[in-house]
Amino acid sequence: MSYAEKRRHPRLAIYSAALAVCAGEGYLSDVKDLSQGGACIGRPKNWPEPAPTECRVYFIFDQETVIGLDAKIVRNDTQDIGLEFVAGQQARIDSLLYESRFLDKDVP
Repeated sequence: MSYAEKRRHPRLAIYSAALAVCAGEGYLSDVKDLSQGGACIGRPKNWPEPAPTECRVYFIFDQETVIGLDAKIVRNDTQDIGLEFVAGQQARIDSLLYESRFLDKDVP
C-alpha cells in the first residue's frame, strides 16, 4: 500500500497562491495540494527558523475569492510545508474545496 493510500483524506492537486501569517508576519507561497484535512504549500524563501507551529493561511483564488483558515504546521521540509486544518472550520473548508474545483489544474 502506498503512502498516499494511507491518508485519511484524498488529495486534490492544484496550483494557487497562498499567504501564511504566523506571529504577525506574512509569507507568500503557492498551494501544491488540498484535502478535507489540510494542505501542502511551497516553503517560502523567507520562512523563519525555528519554524512556527501554527498559522492562518489565506488561499488566494482571485481578487474577490480569498479564504482564510487556521492551521497547524505538521511538516516542515526544505521544499514544502504540510498543514493540518484546525477543527471547527468545516464550512470554510467546504468553501475552499468548492472554489478549488474551478482552478485550471494544468497550470504549473
